[in-house]
Order: sequence, then structure tokens, then C-alpha cells
Amino acid sequence: MAKKDTVKALVKRGVSEEDAALLVTKFNTMGAIGESSIDVIVELGIPEDRAESIIKAIHAKPSSSSSSSRAKKVAVQEPEPVTLFETYAKFSECDPGEKKL
Repeated sequence: MAKKDTVKALVKRGVSEEDAALLVTKFNTMGAIGESSIDVIVELGIPEDRAESIIKAIHAKPSSSSSSSRAKKVAVQEPEPVTLFETYAKFSECDPGEKKL
């Protein structure tokens, strides 16, 4: 199960599913990937430029478009004060047909 979680975490950080699948063949956790060198990742068959971006992605937070099952802290915004107003309208007398309604 840990490998599936690692793949999901990598994909949330923008790593392709193919690269994530290659990474979990050697590493079991995000920490292990983050502690490895670019050369070790390149040995798995991932090009150097993508290996560099993977290392950067490991140390970055997941993208904001991803949804997490954990509770997220949301900044509380104070609502704008509501201004009440009064409206005056003049109405004419009702005729007998309107009074029945």
C-alpha cells in the first residue's frame, strides 16, 4: 500500500505516473526519493532534466489544485457589514376586487 501512496503523492506534485512508477521500483517513500541524488534517479532511466524537476517537486508542497483528505486550514474572512435601509412607497386605496385577494 505504501507504494501506491508514494505514487499518488508524486503525481500530486506534478510528477508523471510513468516516472512515479519507476521511482517506486527503487524507493518506498517520498523521503527516500528526496534524499537520493539526481544520478541515482537518472540510473532508473529518467532523463536528467526530469530528475532535477522531480527532486524539486519532492521538496515542494503539493499543488493547490489537488484535494487532500486531511483538513485544510482556511483563512477566515470577516463578512462585510450589512447595511439595512428602509424603503417607503405610496400605495393607492385598493378597489373592491383587490381587497378580496
